[in-house]
Amino acid sequence: MTHFRLPPFPVALAAALAALALPAQARNVRLMESVPDTVRVTRTHDILGTLDLRFGSDSARGATIVRRDVVVKGVGTTQLHDVGQDDKVRPADHDLCARAFEDAMTQLAFAARGARGTAIVGVISNYEGTVFDDPVHFECHVGALKAAVTLRAQIASGPLAPADVPAASPPAPPAQPPAISPLPDAPQPPAPTFQPLPPRPAPASN
Repeated sequence: MTHFRLPPFPVALAAALAALALPAQARNVRLMESVPDTVRVTRTHDILGTLDLRFGSDSARGATIVRRDVVVKGVGTTQLHDVGQDDKVRPADHDLCARAFEDAMTQLAFAARGARGTAIVGVISNYEGTVFDDPVHFECHVGALKAAVTLRAQIASGPLAPADVPAASPPAPPAQPPAISPLPDAPQPPAPTFQPLPPRPAPASN
């Protein structure tokens, strides 16, 4: 009986097939996203509440730091918020970055409240240990199915110096309506100038 042996699977062909499948998983697009724009389109203000948020290492200068170098990694996926199902259409890279930013803000707010802080300052991007320090932008890395935003921040307490470019400040208290001054007393009507008529005489009796 004759036995046939299959030729060994070429190593080069296996490597080529692996390389074809690699780009979909190894996609890593680096984006610089606007902090003010991302704050505006996310729930960042609701997440922070009364916490002040300032990007750029210089924004921590002079602040009373109560917790140093808090590092968080926010992740934004293609799943719908609070549902767990994938979006029917893959969100744009900017949308995934916004989801990752919102996740990072949630973690920073939790850390700040746990340290009894009043502000999150000196926020910089710190992806895999590489620092990107900018007062109005953050770094986001987007793959095939998710985005990641890694931030390092300082938690501060007490008043802060005025910011040139505040990222997100606590909501201002509602403006008080202007006080209404009381109206001046209405002038009294003038005294009457007419004289009452004298009583009519009673008719004479017969």
